[in-house]
Amino acid sequence: MLKMQGDSCLLGPSCARIALIVRGQEIRIVNIKSVAQLRALLFEMETTLGLVDLSPNERDVLYAINEVSTGSPKAARSDAIRSHPLAACIPQATYHRALKSLVQRGMIAHAPDTRAGHYVLAVDTTT
Repeated sequence: MLKMQGDSCLLGPSCARIALIVRGQEIRIVNIKSVAQLRALLFEMETTLGLVDLSPNERDVLYAINEVSTGSPKAARSDAIRSHPLAACIPQATYHRALKSLVQRGMIAHAPDTRAGHYVLAVDTTT
């Protein structure tokens, strides 16, 4: 849960910090400017990799696949992808549309010699 520090004004200068509350205890203060800088850096990296043409759901599924994939070639099971925090909140139908779109774009492929529900990364995600 996030809790605003300072006045109730959402856009005022006293709202420049957010406290992260976990299990009722404040664990750290996050500066919104730092988050904005990280988001700008992420956008620049996504642009360089050609990921800005993907929908946010497609990007999240692609990131989840990259995080949970193992072996050589890097393969991931659909249930592992689906349970990753980036993909877990995506509605089921949207998740499957994102997978289908990533396959059609050639960014992932169905893993060879496996049953349905296994995917391999078809793009170099190490650079």
